[in-house]
Amino acid sequence: MESESVPSILCHPDAKKSCGACCGMYNHVDPGADALGERLEQRTRAFHQSADITDPESLKAFRRTWEDESSKKLLNELPSCPFLGFVDDSDEKFGRVGCLVHPLQNEGIDGRDCGVYDRFICEDYLCAAHDILKTSEIRLILDAVDDSYLYGLVITNPRFVRSLLEIIASRTGGSPASATLRRPDVIGAAGACFELMRDWPHRGADGIFGQVEVAGPLETRRRRLSSEHLGVEREEIDILLVCLGTECASVAELVQARKRMEEPLAELVETIRSGS
Repeated sequence: MESESVPSILCHPDAKKSCGACCGMYNHVDPGADALGERLEQRTRAFHQSADITDPESLKAFRRTWEDESSKKLLNELPSCPFLGFVDDSDEKFGRVGCLVHPLQNEGIDGRDCGVYDRFICEDYLCAAHDILKTSEIRLILDAVDDSYLYGLVITNPRFVRSLLEIIASRTGGSPASATLRRPDVIGAAGACFELMRDWPHRGADGIFGQVEVAGPLETRRRRLSSEHLGVEREEIDILLVCLGTECASVAELVQARKRMEEPLAELVETIRSGS
């Protein structure tokens, strides 16, 4: 069996995927994978054509041209760094994202002070996933997700991952062992659950942030459960729905959302049971 170890830094865990969430990757009124991929491709191409890592004025000019206007952001006061782009030549649909002005990308030359955060903030900041997720949970995500778009959504939504495993534990009579979570069939079934984040049809306009709801220019609050909002009895699965940014306008829509989540969840539970 492969090692249970995971990288200490989750931003770039392997050669297939990376996360750009803290750089504002999803902070756009059109955060879908296709539109985001196109924006990053255009930005990356323009950077290599017009920016000079050795010339700060060149980098500042690039920032002025490519930084999103407030009207294009979901959280319009939250910085979205224009130096986030694709950092490999992968043929994958959504390859590795990263900082185009990072010294590791530029033979030691550091241009991050020209971005929306300086080099010290970039060096020191780690998202909550580093503190919240257990090693076995991180390992499952790394095994089950292969592209950067989905990886960023999953790794920055630890509540969804933890709640998913808690529901599994309640249905199977105990938390799945680390070895169970390394089984290929379990990894595949978990991947189907994570895949729902890519294009969840019941997501609110700002639901890309999951359980966090935009309340103002730079204000957020916890999203209410749709069952609470609609005045119907809460079900166990509803916590997963709110982590997906779900907003249902009717009870019928809530029933549909529950069913859509329940199908891959039930398959994952059955897969775990079948090997026990």
